[in-house]
Amino acid sequence: MHWSADPGRSGPRRPQRGPDLPPGRPWLLGSVPGVSIRHDDASVPRVSAAGWYVVALAVCAAVGAVVLRHTVFPLLSVNNDEGIYLLHARTLAAGRLFPSAPDPAQSYLPWLGTVIDGHYVLKYTPFVPAIYAVGLLLTGSIDLALAVIAATAVIVTYLLGVELGGTRRVAALAATLLALSPLTMIQSAMVLSYLPALILMQAAVLGVLRGRRRDQVWPVVAGGAALGVAGAVRPYDAVLLLGPLAVWLAVTSAGRRWWLLRWLLCGLAAPAVVVLATNLAATGNPLRLPFALLEPDDRLGFGGRRLYPGDGLHEFGLADGLRSVGDHLWLLGGWACGGVVLAAAAIGAAVRRRLSAPAAMLGLGGVAFLIGYVGFWGAWNAAELWGGIRYVGPFYLVPVLVPLVQLGAVGSAAGAAALLARGRRMGLAVIVPVVTAVAVLTGFVVTGAVRDNRVLTDHDRDLHAMLTGLPGRSLVFVAASPAFLGHPSPVTANGPDLDGRQLYAIARGVDDLTVAADHRDRSAYLLRMAAAYNRSPSSPSTARLERLAVRSGKQVDVAITIGPRSVTGAVRSARLVFTAGSHRLTVPVDPRAASSFTLTVDADGLDPTDLTASTARTPGNPTSPQATASTVRGGRGTSVTVALLATDPYGRERTVDRQILPVRLALSGAPAVTVLGSLGPVDEIGTGTRPPLGLTLTAVPGAVR
Repeated sequence: MHWSADPGRSGPRRPQRGPDLPPGRPWLLGSVPGVSIRHDDASVPRVSAAGWYVVALAVCAAVGAVVLRHTVFPLLSVNNDEGIYLLHARTLAAGRLFPSAPDPAQSYLPWLGTVIDGHYVLKYTPFVPAIYAVGLLLTGSIDLALAVIAATAVIVTYLLGVELGGTRRVAALAATLLALSPLTMIQSAMVLSYLPALILMQAAVLGVLRGRRRDQVWPVVAGGAALGVAGAVRPYDAVLLLGPLAVWLAVTSAGRRWWLLRWLLCGLAAPAVVVLATNLAATGNPLRLPFALLEPDDRLGFGGRRLYPGDGLHEFGLADGLRSVGDHLWLLGGWACGGVVLAAAAIGAAVRRRLSAPAAMLGLGGVAFLIGYVGFWGAWNAAELWGGIRYVGPFYLVPVLVPLVQLGAVGSAAGAAALLARGRRMGLAVIVPVVTAVAVLTGFVVTGAVRDNRVLTDHDRDLHAMLTGLPGRSLVFVAASPAFLGHPSPVTANGPDLDGRQLYAIARGVDDLTVAADHRDRSAYLLRMAAAYNRSPSSPSTARLERLAVRSGKQVDVAITIGPRSVTGAVRSARLVFTAGSHRLTVPVDPRAASSFTLTVDADGLDPTDLTASTARTPGNPTSPQATASTVRGGRGTSVTVALLATDPYGRERTVDRQILPVRLALSGAPAVTVLGSLGPVDEIGTGTRPPLGLTLTAVPGAVR
């Protein structure tokens, strides 16, 4: 895949320059016995044997990405950010920059989206979604985009390896190491930005180095464009990884700094204009990225951090950052093909000065990347709070694969050549066990990742089958925490036009009555999922579907049930709390026994007479538990929130379950109250802890629609 010809230009040309390296120093791999370096400039382009091998490898990577997509991630992965990119891609394919947000907009809010001027603003810039949008427009599927991304990653890695001063064989080894890394394999089947960003950053380096070496404008312009898009997609990654190389270029390009900068800026111009325009449309400020629009505390540095409004404040410190980077590196040892061996080989090549200066700068960029990520709380969130990197790989370190495979390939080739030079038998006695160990570890990581992700996918497949099996067109309210669609399962996500056979809405309260009234042609259901649904392969996968109905009248009775042994773990006491506006009722319950109550919803708010115990008596407590009333300062709204709280032996209270009963009071005339309530379960799937609370409309006659 190495085209050695210079296409040429008309007019006078500058003489060709080689790499700017210190004289008399063995900086290049060419000093290794049996390994030579050529930057051929023949007049006819040709593809070497190594190039053809890389083409075949790229095709295999493309096929593997599509196969993994359909076998492991047919419904997206546990990284719910995939849903953001896919929704954005579908929106762009439909000819719009943002998904529309009908009223009430918060009821259809996609994962990590926010509402601005009647549309949803998604968290990321449109460049990566545009890649998938092209695939959707051409084929109606994202398979083409996934295949192109996987193949391009292999090819660009090879071309960059050649440009960094390696032979074609060493560059092909780097491409092989990238393609066979479990992290690359898994990410190639996911609709995310990490692999496209890797391609863009490598393309930027390739374009600038090649244009500088050949005194050609177009590679520098192309590199600038790639750099601009990479900076828009993952700006922090681009600065950290490419910063040392940029400094080196500025220092060593005496007499050509302005030439490089001028053409780089020409390439950067188009991506910059797109970023400024989309920022203006999304946030109203061309210099403000959508990333920070949802939650200002989702940013770099130490201190209190949160992912979305309503998320608990997480105190992120230096020790947390060091631990998260350590966890990522530990996993990268197996998720990169021969990660530990490559790191050792890269260090050896650097110590023995077997690297070209640009390659050495990329190595420094990898070190700067790791240091910089100590201060990024997102990596800590992924490693410690969520833990998803154990199943889809340490994806934040995808850019580190660039120096790891490039420098590791150089060091490995040099080390293998040195071993073989001492005797073929002795060399193979070392090389074969190392290669075997790498292959075994890589296979172990890949099979484990496929196994775990298939378990998670099977849970979502059961959920999808239950929802798509509903008769006719349905409206499914999702009792999700946090209040976003597409989380914790990507199954519960709408398309950009909100016109699917299943329409999903967030169970929020009184707005649910508006949503139900707007879609009277759809049968309404409530979906309740276990609190830790699909957090890991062993987490609960229970999901319950209940039929909903609207009931109106002077009063509406609702049965409240708590299943037996609903509270697990060491528990000292439990209580049931009802809140509506400024009114609150609290009643003690037995955390080990089943309990049931009848709640009367009327127009005069909550009071103790509205709650009647049914089967809450126990042998140790033969009297019915008594509800106590209190006031909520600043409480608003008419809907009733029911929460089951448990206190452990140390006096710490936690929420076991929580459900909202949508209630609307009449402003004038009758009926006095309108309630959207459950008529009872219609289906349930999964294993593990069930949602303990049940809220069901009683059989009292009333107006039901």
